Amino acid sequence: MDAVLKTVLCSVATLLTCAASATAQLGEYDACEAGGTATIVAVSGASCAAVAPLARSIAAAPADEGAALLRAAGWTPLRSATVDGGGAFDLVAIRGRSAMRIRRSGSAPDLDGWMAGRELIFARGRLVGGARPPSGTVVCTSAFLISLSGHPGGLSAAHCGGVRRDGTTQRRNAALRRPPQAGIVLGRVQRNLARSRPLDALVLPVPSGASRPSAAIVNRGVSQPPWFVTGTARPLGKRRVCYTGRTSGIDQCGVILSGRARAINRQARRISGVRVTCTSIVAREGDSGGPVYTAPAADGTVRAIGITTLVIGLFRTMCFTPIEPVLDALNARLVTAAAAG
Repeated sequence: MDAVLKTVLCSVATLLTCAASATAQLGEYDACEAGGTATIVAVSGASCAAVAPLARSIAAAPADEGAALLRAAGWTPLRSATVDGGGAFDLVAIRGRSAMRIRRSGSAPDLDGWMAGRELIFARGRLVGGARPPSGTVVCTSAFLISLSGHPGGLSAAHCGGVRRDGTTQRRNAALRRPPQAGIVLGRVQRNLARSRPLDALVLPVPSGASRPSAAIVNRGVSQPPWFVTGTARPLGKRRVCYTGRTSGIDQCGVILSGRARAINRQARRISGVRVTCTSIVAREGDSGGPVYTAPAADGTVRAIGITTLVIGLFRTMCFTPIEPVLDALNARLVTAAAAG
């Protein structure tokens, strides 16, 4: 994280201090040497001393057994990524509101699942994992994890799927993307609120299984710890907010427009036909559907505010669909991160 972004995040923290722990900066990992072939990085309530024994056991085990050892110790492995030209990999796991990253030698396991801020693709035609997407594919961003009638679902923007004249969803097939191919095929759009409401939101199925976790976090890649989603917040004027998009990147921060600037909200609603709230933040194509959240608190938590919907005007101002009307329309609840680590 560069110095400018650190300054921005510190200025928007909801507490007066920016210290996430005695040594770690907000939004960064604390480095801990584990010995052997593994290095641990811990943040948000996990100390180096607490995770060192687990790190040593993982370092001593075959590379493909690391995720199982983490699960046995109460951690949820979230994703892995190849580093150092393929000779090593990073493994990210969470427990409660703690996160750690383990780097070790070997081949990365096939570990990936739903979290806010991931790259999505939507297509009319059938999607096949690892294959080239069909023509007409649209790239968007994933938003928050919800529970709908007791079943998990993932939010994104309705216009990513689109609506035909007959009211059906145009691009109804979706997948988590692993550039340049489709990665994990999610399946068909489950609910599309734009069919009946002025709300730019849809629900996708989320993957399941030990190697396909879903988590109430905002993804920040492998090298930075995630933000933990703890609830919702209202889109009040002048409130500091951030969003993550597949094009613009993580932690794009600014304020919700207020006063005379709210005229842009009315203009955006006329153009889009949906209920939106606008901000001072810039967005670009592909950011649609991404999570909008409160400025990160000193403990690495955020609250869901909305779903990135559109850009408007010369300065490409980002406007979003508020989360609470979406949850009400779906009769759903937001899934939140557990408090205990």
